[in-house]
Amino acid sequence: MKTTVGHVTLSCAEHKHNCYEIIFYRKGTGRFHFSKESLPISPRKFIIVPPDTVHASKYEEKAETIFIKGAFNHIFSFSSPTVVMDNEDKTGEFLVKLIFENKFSNPEYLSSLSNALAHFLLQNIQTEKSISMVLQDIVTKISDNFFDSGINIGEILKKSGYAEDYIRAQFKIFTGKTPIGFLTEMRINNACYLIDIYKDSLSLTEIAEKCGYTDYVYFSRKFKQITGVSPKNYMKI
Repeated sequence: MKTTVGHVTLSCAEHKHNCYEIIFYRKGTGRFHFSKESLPISPRKFIIVPPDTVHASKYEEKAETIFIKGAFNHIFSFSSPTVVMDNEDKTGEFLVKLIFENKFSNPEYLSSLSNALAHFLLQNIQTEKSISMVLQDIVTKISDNFFDSGINIGEILKKSGYAEDYIRAQFKIFTGKTPIGFLTEMRINNACYLIDIYKDSLSLTEIAEKCGYTDYVYFSRKFKQITGVSPKNYMKI
């Protein structure tokens, strides 16, 4: 496989290649444009561009980009540009640096390094999909059991199969909230619903219990944090 490796620091106009291109963004931000769509550019991000895809990059600040072009058809089968983030160990960046430093080396060696990068990216895509499924399962478990005062978030996270700190961080990226924050919002949103529907037949203490709170004072404090008003004042609205 003939491999072409290059280094870019400026925006580039629309163009295409007859082979796959792996683009790695080391520095800078901007947008990657293709068809009528665009993707955000940021450090440590890869974009895999399929053959004959017209694309362009527009940077908002000085960038540093490394591209690797080659016949990766035996590894990739994408029909549109695909984004992959490097892992926490920066394995992708290490491989890119190795490829760039050896761009004039023996073609077979360069091809082997490039294939290693392609396989790493494919594995990372599959890992990201796997994590997404795990995170969705956690979201479902919390959503289905938010009313249980004995719900154990830590235990749910441990059963994910990932380190608890790691899956907590991934959960926040996935939902925009911590697991506890997500649970709290679920409970308070349900409390608002129950107050709206049953304020004439259920007391606030009963509503709090139905939302998983055994301590009314704590419930009231969390309610005000989320809604901006106390449960009593919300009931009057």
